[in-house]
Amino acid sequence: MDIDSRILAIQKVITENKGAGSKKITYKGENTLRLAYDIDVEALIFNQYNGRIGTFVQTHEKLHGEKIDATTAEGEDLIVNFLWKSDEKANLITKADIEDIGQQEVGIITKDGVVIDGNRRCMLLKTIAKEKHSTPTYFRAVVLDDKLSDNPKEIRKLETSYQLGVDKPQSYKPIEKYLKCKELFYTDDFTLEEIASMMGEKDKKNKPDPKKIQTYLNILALMERFLKTYGYDGIYTYLSKNEQEGPFVDLEGYLERYKAKNGNIKGRDWTPDTADINDLELIYFDYIRAGYGTHKIRCIGNTASKTSFFNTRGVWDDFFQRYEENVEPINNQEKSFTELRSERPDEDPESLIKSRDSDWKASESPNGKKLSDNLSQNLGLSQTALAEAIEEEGPLFYLTRATLALGRIDMENSAFEGQFVEAKIKDINDFTWEFKKALKEKSKNNE
Repeated sequence: MDIDSRILAIQKVITENKGAGSKKITYKGENTLRLAYDIDVEALIFNQYNGRIGTFVQTHEKLHGEKIDATTAEGEDLIVNFLWKSDEKANLITKADIEDIGQQEVGIITKDGVVIDGNRRCMLLKTIAKEKHSTPTYFRAVVLDDKLSDNPKEIRKLETSYQLGVDKPQSYKPIEKYLKCKELFYTDDFTLEEIASMMGEKDKKNKPDPKKIQTYLNILALMERFLKTYGYDGIYTYLSKNEQEGPFVDLEGYLERYKAKNGNIKGRDWTPDTADINDLELIYFDYIRAGYGTHKIRCIGNTASKTSFFNTRGVWDDFFQRYEENVEPINNQEKSFTELRSERPDEDPESLIKSRDSDWKASESPNGKKLSDNLSQNLGLSQTALAEAIEEEGPLFYLTRATLALGRIDMENSAFEGQFVEAKIKDINDFTWEFKKALKEKSKNNE
């Protein structure tokens, strides 16, 4: 259907007063209970820029150089695929529920049939209709008085409140919230405080927290520098697929403190300059690309007293020298992603990225070892050196060594299960409890 046909079909249902439930929404500053209507899904189109599938849409448009048109069959098929891939497990469960008891949550659509809240549910209804050849199929929704083009900022505000303010704890991937913040701040011109309010980000006084939104923007900027480093600009699915939020959250915090004039970083024995901090960022990027998770690489740049290589000059210099000798040469000679796409134009871009990264990790370094082995060995050698560097400081030495050892545990390993592992975790927890009690007692005695 074209836009005029969609408007007429929706208006006909409203005129005939075929109400089907209700939903309370806040729109244009008013919180009102509105009637919901059963709208034929043929009169609806998806919102390709909804928060759930931002990574897929932006990556597709980057790789293929064209905007997705949700009004076409091709555009709808793409969006259906993205919505399904956004959380296949949850979609299977919700699909079964809809088939069994029908749609339970009322959605929201614009006057011209753009789905604002409920894109995933609408997708499942359309999928079920196609599988069972059942038409018409209806989507229950509140209908706004405006077309999307009439009041885009208010509609965006409403959309965000439902997608990332209400649904946020459920099934949205972390990267989506960062992209949404960027869109709302730089494209839609909302303030940081307005975005915090829409997304339900509160401070300790339960007020909108603009600092949290600024942190999200900083983390996304760091992620984008990471993608640009490897020629993957705009390919946000790379981050989503590899579940790489944690290391970036850590690194953003480390960099902010190291760059601050008064970073108040205790225990470090040197003051790194801008070039040193840039080196830290790029090395951290390589470990992220190689698949190292949050805990395993905190020892590289952690700002806590004497818990990282970067805080101890001698340890960092040796770590960096080994990196320059055995990793940097591979980075300098690696073919760019653009070159590979030119050489292999028929290969799926995301498959090409996967094979490029695999080849990178398997590349032979100047010392004859694979790059991945050099990354691992360099980490281990520096962890040992860091522990030795603080050995004379008694309890701190053992605590640091224990922390480094715990950080190397692979929780995805099949051996990480069973009663014996659980018992050891309990032992660690007991030790931690005793340590905390001892510290608290000493603190009281020193007052």
